[in-house]
Amino acid sequence: MTQFQDLDEFFDDTLPLPVGGKWYRIPAPDAEVGLLCQRLMHASMAAEQGETVDDPKLNELAEVVLSDDEERDLYQRILGPVWHELRTDGVSWPKVQHVGATALVWVAAGKEAAAKIWASGGVGEAPAPNRATRRATAAAATSTRSRGSATTTTRTTASRSRKAAPSRGKTS
Repeated sequence: MTQFQDLDEFFDDTLPLPVGGKWYRIPAPDAEVGLLCQRLMHASMAAEQGETVDDPKLNELAEVVLSDDEERDLYQRILGPVWHELRTDGVSWPKVQHVGATALVWVAAGKEAAAKIWASGGVGEAPAPNRATRRATAAAATSTRSRGSATTTTRTTASRSRKAAPSRGKTS
């Protein structure tokens, strides 16, 4: 019978980021925030490819995230206690946005994707979640496709084995 090693012995579910010479360790968010981040990224990617976002709940969510207050709330939810630490340390809002955008990508797509966002310095690699969400909403509102013409994809067990989800843990 196969025995599994305790996950906490080898899996690191935090994202350490250096800002101004100090390391901030962002804890993994709860499942609700994790799923929210994945849905926002999906909508952003679909909008950038000109696809219709046919999920009314996602469009409603996108409209909510557009305000500055809701953007701060999203970053606060993603960053957890690091949000307060960044504010206490007097980190500027553009840097907090970059930390938040990097953490959002980490939650939705893994550490490799987050490293690309981090290294971009917020220029060119990916738009901030607020802008991405706005694009998703605009694409859904201006699309002329009917629901019947939208393409959907059904995942199967075989497709999952070919394209594994990015790992956020350490392997040893």
